[in-house]
Amino acid sequence: MRHPSGKISFGGLVLLILVVGGLYLGVMLIPVYADNFDVKEAVAVAFNRSPTSDDDMLRKVIIERTSQVGTHWDTDKFDQDVLVPGLGLTDENITIERSTVSPNVRIEVDYERRVQLKPTNNVRVIRFHVVKEGIPGK
Repeated sequence: MRHPSGKISFGGLVLLILVVGGLYLGVMLIPVYADNFDVKEAVAVAFNRSPTSDDDMLRKVIIERTSQVGTHWDTDKFDQDVLVPGLGLTDENITIERSTVSPNVRIEVDYERRVQLKPTNNVRVIRFHVVKEGIPGK
């Protein structure tokens, strides 16, 4: 029976670092991408309501449905960055186009999320673009 020699395998060490790094990125980024699924759902709900609602109402639906999803950085009255609930979407983030010759509707939401990579203070910006286009009800 052979006893372990106590040597460290370089390949094993690299593999361990890659696994730990992948887990770290997963923990940091999965919530951000999961919140994007909620934005896609909000856009789909607004898209389905588009035949009976005007553009302002559709924007309101998207903003309300994403107001409790995730968090975003905002500036408080003391000019400090604070983390607040919701994605912070505004009317400027939402584009709604309706065809004048067909019932085709296009809803786009462009937004970005700032992710702080803990335990450092490194911040990465991730941009999202959600689009739903077509004829509602088909």
